[in-house]
Amino acid sequence: LMQPGYGYGYGPPQGYASAPGYGMPPQQPAYGYGAPGGPPPRQSRENTAEDLDRIARTIHVGGIRGLKGTPGVNPGEEITEDDLAAFFGNDGEVVGVRINGANCWIEFAEAAGAISALAKDGTESGGHHLRVSASKTPIRSNGYLKGRQIQLERARERATASGSPAPTTAAAAPTEAARQMSVDEIVHAVRVDVNQAVEAAKAQGKLVTVAPPPPVAAVSAAVDAGG
Repeated sequence: LMQPGYGYGYGPPQGYASAPGYGMPPQQPAYGYGAPGGPPPRQSRENTAEDLDRIARTIHVGGIRGLKGTPGVNPGEEITEDDLAAFFGNDGEVVGVRINGANCWIEFAEAAGAISALAKDGTESGGHHLRVSASKTPIRSNGYLKGRQIQLERARERATASGSPAPTTAAAAPTEAARQMSVDEIVHAVRVDVNQAVEAAKAQGKLVTVAPPPPVAAVSAAVDAGG
């Protein structure tokens, strides 16, 4: 016979249930944009009509080594915004340059400049294998000083050409009451008001008339006669 306690498999004790809190740990919520408990998703900025116009005149460039700010590049040997503006200036007038890491963006004054620069895609120049494509965003941080000055001057020209905004309603002509009075008119109006006030006081018996003092000569004669 099988001895008690031998040959039996191991299993959970009868009558015992799993204690609460034991077992697999609860699933931790994932953190990130849009996840519960995480920061809200980033709101993409909606492009304005001006942004769309600038995007059409902007290109994105990659494959250029030694851009400004690249680690390991000696000062004076790095490629700056002015260098990029001079290089792409053959395609058109450059008004904006931005460098960010190994990427850069070039904004032209006219869309024709961007179209011309796109032909440089896949070419090599000075050991740089250029990758040129149409930009998806406008340059919001322009590091090209001359380009910023050009943009400022053109913005002023547009403002001057457009003039001040037209009023929504026509201005009404000033009435006689709203017209500014001259000094003589003000003095006359005051005199009229004073005279009207005096006449009204007389009619109501509120005005006491005081006889004027005798002239000084008459007073002197009376004193001499009584002397």
